[in-house]
Parts: sequence; C-alpha cells; structure tokens
Amino acid sequence: MAFEFGTIDPAGECPDVGVDVFGPLAGLSPEALISTATYSATMNAANTCRMLMVASLLHEQREEDYLLRRSESHSGEAGSVDELATMTAEAAAGRDPYAEFGPNGLEQAAAEFGAAMNMTPADARNMIRTGDAMRYRLPLTGTALACGRIDLHRFQIAERRTDFVDDAAMPTVDAALAEVILARDPMSTARFTALVDKVVHTHAPEAVKRRNEHAARDRGVTISPDRHQSGRSRITGHLPHTDAAALNAQLSAMAATVHTRDPRTTAQRRADALLALAHGKRALDCQCRDCIPEPLAHDLDTDPTVGATAADMPVAEGIGESDTGTTVVDPAVTDPAAIDTAPTDSGTAATTKPTEECTCSCSTCRVPRPTYHIIGNLTTLQGLDDDPGMLDGHGLIDAATMRRLFVDAIHSVITTGVRTEPTEADVQAAAAASTYVPSKKLQALVRAGELCCTFPGCNQPVWTVDLDHTHPFDHRHPDRGGKTTQRNLKPLCRFHHRIKTFGAWRDSQDEYMAIWFEAPTGHVYLGNPYTGRDLFSSLKTQPPDHPARRRLGDGRIARTVTHRRQQDEWNRKNPPPF
Repeated sequence: MAFEFGTIDPAGECPDVGVDVFGPLAGLSPEALISTATYSATMNAANTCRMLMVASLLHEQREEDYLLRRSESHSGEAGSVDELATMTAEAAAGRDPYAEFGPNGLEQAAAEFGAAMNMTPADARNMIRTGDAMRYRLPLTGTALACGRIDLHRFQIAERRTDFVDDAAMPTVDAALAEVILARDPMSTARFTALVDKVVHTHAPEAVKRRNEHAARDRGVTISPDRHQSGRSRITGHLPHTDAAALNAQLSAMAATVHTRDPRTTAQRRADALLALAHGKRALDCQCRDCIPEPLAHDLDTDPTVGATAADMPVAEGIGESDTGTTVVDPAVTDPAAIDTAPTDSGTAATTKPTEECTCSCSTCRVPRPTYHIIGNLTTLQGLDDDPGMLDGHGLIDAATMRRLFVDAIHSVITTGVRTEPTEADVQAAAAASTYVPSKKLQALVRAGELCCTFPGCNQPVWTVDLDHTHPFDHRHPDRGGKTTQRNLKPLCRFHHRIKTFGAWRDSQDEYMAIWFEAPTGHVYLGNPYTGRDLFSSLKTQPPDHPARRRLGDGRIARTVTHRRQQDEWNRKNPPPF
C-alpha cells in the first residue's frame, strides 16, 4: 500500500504578522463554521497521516545508519582463534557487544522527531510505532485515516486492539476493518472500539485468548503521591475489564445507598466507598443530618464536660468513631433474610430492608448489591456458538468469560424474531405502548440494541442513561402521542437528553431504528452507525409490514408459483428423452 501526498513548503514560514488569518472566519454563519470545522478535521487527518509516514521513514533511515556504523565498529568477524573463543564466551554469557555502542536508530529518530514536533521522547516513539503500523500492519485502515474517515485517536485504537493478532491473520483483519469503516458513518470511540473488537473476535479468535492472558498477567495497582498537588495521592492500575467492571459496580452500589440529603458528591462517595472496602466494610456510612446529629450547644458556665480530657469523658454505649472521623450511630445487626435481591427498574443496585428492631435510617442498615450488565446471545450461553458478549461500559468479552460470569447472574431472556400469531405478550405490549414508563423487558431490549448514548460522539454507557421518546409522549392523550415502543425509544444521557428536549435540535427514527439528529445549523448526523444489533444477529428486526409491501410480496409469490406450475406442466408434457 503506497501513500502519496502533496508537497509542502520546506521552510515552513508563517504568514506575515500584518495579515489577519482569522478575519475571514469571523464573518461566517454557524452553518459555514460547522462545514469549515468538518473540512479542517478531514485535512488534519490527511496531515496526520503524512506526519506518521515521516516519523516511520525517519526511523528507517536512522536504523540503517545505526546498523552501518555498528558494522564498521564491530563487524562480528574474528581475526584469530583466540578472538573467536572470546566472542563465543561473551555470547554464551549473554553480553551484547553493541550494548555500549550508543543510541540505536529508534532512540535517535525519537530524539530528532520529538525535538522537531516539541514532543516528549515517549510521544515521539509512540508516533513512530503508529506510523510503522500504518504502513505495514494496517495499510488499508491507514487509507481510511488518509481519507479523513477516522482520526488519529481512532486509528490508534485500531492499532492497540490488534496488537495480539499474528502476522498471518493481520491482512484479513485489516481488510475487514477498513471495509466496515468505509461502509459506515463516523461514530463515537465506544462504538468504534466495539467494531474493532468484533472484527478481531471474528477473524482472529486466538488473539482474544492472548489478550486475556496478557491482561491477567499484567494486572497491578499503584498508589503514589501526586507530583502536582500536595496532600493528595493518585491511584493507577490495570485490571482485566471483567474485574474492573465488578469493582466499578461495587463502588457505584455503595455510593447509592446513602440518603439523598448526603452532602457529598457522587465522586466523593465512590472514593469513600473504596476506603470503606479497604477497612473491611461493605456499606458506606451516610453523612446526612438524620444520620449525624448536630452537636449540642454547651453552656460554658454549667457544662461539666467542657475542659475535660479524653480520659475523663464518659463513653456512650452504641456510639463509635468512624473511619472518616465523624461520629455515627452503631447500627443493629441486619437480618440476612431481610435482604431484597430483586432488581430495580433502572438497573441500579437494590438495597436491603431494615430489620424490625432497627428504627434508624442510616445507610449501614443496608447492604449494597453491585450490578453490571452483560449482553449475549442465548445460543452462546447454551454452547451452540462462540459469539462474544458485550460488557456495558467496558467492551466485548469472549464467550468463555461471558459464560463464567453468567453462572451467578440474574438472567433476563428476551424473545426476538417474527411471530406469525399474536401472543399474550404481544397483547400486553400493545397495551403498555400507551403508558409512559417502559416495562423492564422493553428497557432491556432498547438498551441491548445500542452500545451507548445515541447522540453523535457520546460514549456514556447505555445502562446509565435515560430512555427518550423520539415522538414525544402525550400525557393528556396517550393514544395521540408517541408510543412507548422499541421503534420510538432511544437511550440518551442526561446532558444530551436536555439538549434534545430544550434545545433547537431535531431527531427522527426510521423503521430500521436508525436515529438521525439535525443540528440547529441544518447538519444531519447518524447517531448510531454501529449498534448492538450489528453485534448480535438475534436483535436484528425487520421493519413493520406494510400493505404496499405485502401486495408486492403476494405478487412475487404468485409469479413464482405460476412459473413453477408452468415448469411442471412442461415436464409432464415432455418426458425424457426430450
């Protein structure tokens, strides 16, 4: 695969200081500004492709220079038997004769390229590796980058997600990946990642096994002081995405058990939940006023406790000091039988029912249940195929991992496909279409059909967002407004839900459940170029039947039957030999 680019001014001179390069843009309309931004992004992708090729070519030239200078310094030839024995002994001991020769070609190229582009050596080496992958491992996908169909970030996603594909299967993966990229509209990084993983699962299943082994082997967590802000530390780590999903769900579940009047933000409650787990707790202490009473006012003249030392203070029974330094009420022991294990409507963690003996409302009377969602075909769970599953918010998982996680999971089986006769469930669904809140199975069906928020470019996980009616639901006259059906619902995060509802954006949903968004400038974007229906064939649905299509279908069947009858009649009249 060869790339050709136009020439550029080698001097790289900037325009004159007196020239106003931004003036022409100031007078453009919003529509023209969006078109200019889109065109600039396309040109940036082409320029990025050129820069990657330059980095790769520079590395090749510096590597050739390094090998040439190394051969001049140490050719590897022995001048005598003693010198040969010495070289053999050093090689057996593992000594590299070129270890102290100097920087190799990659190091020299990284230094030169980093200085020219004002990059760190690590970033420069990363660009060199990406350029090499574009030229040799993913040349067809690199064409999509050169054409502006993807940007550098998405190309690097494809590069990283195909690291474990061997050289024999790489051309097939590259061709399949370039085909699906060029055949679809631009998409968010979450959808693009799922697309790449699906191609790898299909054409290089052994790479998935090697990736899982690598993720399990290289797991680790690091806690170190923050170099930029005193008094703070940073937690970084690498975990297999299934374990990371379990930890993330546990923190979210614990953070959701406190009362609504808790003064902490969600991020603060999740951090406190992690600290609670480190101290062996399974529940997060609530810090609202009901759970932490305000200190009583003391009279300095009559209160005998004022001025007393800690040893003189009476200890109240049932009061203890929490890990965060606040005073909390010691809860009663929760009865295990009181735990409510039924899932909630929104898919969030369910809480437990306080025991009869407990009269307080503190969060420690509730044991959180972490919840995360996995989508997969029932045939895969039954062992009939090895199609991958989707772990919400994290990406695709292989069939073996999905079956292992489903052993202790709460299953919700959704029947799909075409039924010839209406069932009782269909009648109930028709009645539920006039209600505003979707049923649990309809919510699961709509969310499983998507991968994230359907607004262009959004990556919010689909089980954490709202379900929006494309045609607004008429609360006064439900029969007149938009129905609560799969073809009229789509997932939108709260931010984009508000943008769509209260802004000037317009949306539509066709019979194939493709969702289109029209911006205030008139630009139209496809919100879901790649969906769960592309990942799972059982979720694919045909558009509803129409009398016009039914009439044409009946005519096609009639012509086929008539032709077959004519053929049979001719065979009867003309028995062999003809």
